[in-house]
Amino acid sequence: MSTHIEQARQAFLGGIEAFEQGRFEPAEQAFALALQLAPGRPSVLLNLGVTKVRLGRFAEAIPLLQQTLAADDNQSDAWAALGLAQMELGRWALALQSHQRAIALGAGSALIQLRLGQCLASQGRQDEAMAGFRAALELDPALAEAWSQQGHVQRETNRLSDAAFSYRQALALGADPELHHYYLAALPSGAPMVDAPKAYVEALFDQYAADFDAHLVTQLGYQGHQGLVERLPEACPRHLDQVLDLGCGTGLCGALVRRRSATLTGVDLSAAMVEKARQRGVYDHLVQADLLDYLSQDRPPIDLVLAADVFIYVGRLDAVFALLAQRMRQHAWLAFTVEDAGNGQDVQLHPSLRYAHSRRYIDTLAAAHGFEVMATHDAALRREQAGAVTGRYLYLRKG
Repeated sequence: MSTHIEQARQAFLGGIEAFEQGRFEPAEQAFALALQLAPGRPSVLLNLGVTKVRLGRFAEAIPLLQQTLAADDNQSDAWAALGLAQMELGRWALALQSHQRAIALGAGSALIQLRLGQCLASQGRQDEAMAGFRAALELDPALAEAWSQQGHVQRETNRLSDAAFSYRQALALGADPELHHYYLAALPSGAPMVDAPKAYVEALFDQYAADFDAHLVTQLGYQGHQGLVERLPEACPRHLDQVLDLGCGTGLCGALVRRRSATLTGVDLSAAMVEKARQRGVYDHLVQADLLDYLSQDRPPIDLVLAADVFIYVGRLDAVFALLAQRMRQHAWLAFTVEDAGNGQDVQLHPSLRYAHSRRYIDTLAAAHGFEVMATHDAALRREQAGAVTGRYLYLRKG
């Protein structure tokens, strides 16, 4: 027994050394060996759990940290690591409780305050979130992510000039330039129009996938998919060979158009969304890809393209229309929704981080690429705090 204890101690010390050197995989192996040799040791459980958090193995970390806290619930480091793992898995309410417990036990770093603010913001407690971000910045004024997160809350609560200042501070401190120029372009800050970063859109919908249908359809009353399919013009054939659901998400449109499709293909940038769509069992083909990359490849000619609430994350649509014109049959149909741009602009990025497009711009694109606008109507897409969000439903036919 004593031999095992000594081996466990040596493995544990080796894990500590590797961790301090930033070699987290060897540290994980060493701590796992120590735990095998000396099961249930809280110090080993804690260090193995923290190491797994550093490696991004959040689901594996949680039970280890919970066992640590079952032995001693006054471990602020365990609460902090548990809160971070819960955050990364989207368990925001639990993460909030864990961070509050860590702070109550004396954890007071700028990072802890930042994460507390993020958890509060996720629960709609914006004023409290702002207090968390201010506390983080008082401790570390150079913490770029705190400036960025503060900017998000300011943008979402219509404090747009404050948001612009926060985003510029984040930029100056080394925050992701592509992402923060995108944020600034959504504000009346004079920043030029930019494309939405692919990584941002992909991460947004990967995180959103698990709760997408419940939140969008049930809570926000989203009806864009239903309105788009149900009001396809009578001239659109009832039976179509190749149907493409562009930006298919979890498959809301696909489920409605399946009976009209001999072959139904769904494409989405988010791998998590594609997996949710796969679970519906309505698609013949599902592809995880950027829509321009997908349309650039040689494919069977398409008879109908659906894009419900997709172009609001694309911005300028010139390249999209050019590729669709190449991929669609003569007399094929293109059905999509957009939000309406204001102030005489063709394309506008709103503070919601969604793009809007004018009717004039759509008409110009259609004419340039051989499409004719066959029908259009304005109707509600979803609800937001300020009320219903109206969108434009458009039905174009390729000449």
